[in-house]
Amino acid sequence: MKQKKWLWYLLACLALLGVVAVIIYYEIQAKQVYHGSVINPPADAVDFTLTNQKNESTSLSDFRGKYVLLFFGFTTCTDECPATMGVLMQLRDQLKDQADKIQVVFVTTDPARDTPEVIGEFLNRFDSTFVGLTGSPTDLEKVWKDYGVTVMDNGETHSTFVYLIDPEGKFRLTYPFDTLVEDYIADLKLLFKGS
Repeated sequence: MKQKKWLWYLLACLALLGVVAVIIYYEIQAKQVYHGSVINPPADAVDFTLTNQKNESTSLSDFRGKYVLLFFGFTTCTDECPATMGVLMQLRDQLKDQADKIQVVFVTTDPARDTPEVIGEFLNRFDSTFVGLTGSPTDLEKVWKDYGVTVMDNGETHSTFVYLIDPEGKFRLTYPFDTLVEDYIADLKLLFKGS
């Protein structure tokens, strides 16, 4: 009789440990630590339509189903823009077979000089899958305003963030200029697990 009681006690303890383990697992999942700045709750990314490097009309919503890494810059930039494109190129290389889950989108802040052809040449130095967008100053000014991008007269911008938009079109994270490729990869792998 004593053995049966002991067995029931052991089974109850094991069941309790199992429940505690499940709770701890879900607590850890709920508190995932991201390297980028988390937008909580995720906000809708404002859709827009501009012209890509192939002179085709392209909307942000065309990339639904992918994680979009959106960056605002200009092709004659000598530091932040090429450095950011270089990091995003490494990101795609290192993601290997998961690279098709992301789309890099570059929006110009210098429409006077950044024609579709110029943007195409600039982006092809990094990755031919990158999409570059331009448009009229009026159309671009609305996009810049919607995304909080400050553009000066010469096309330079004080906003060097990369915006991460999820497959449903929601802002999830933002990254400053000096973010490492490893940090992007770690965050994306967490997001991939949840999708």
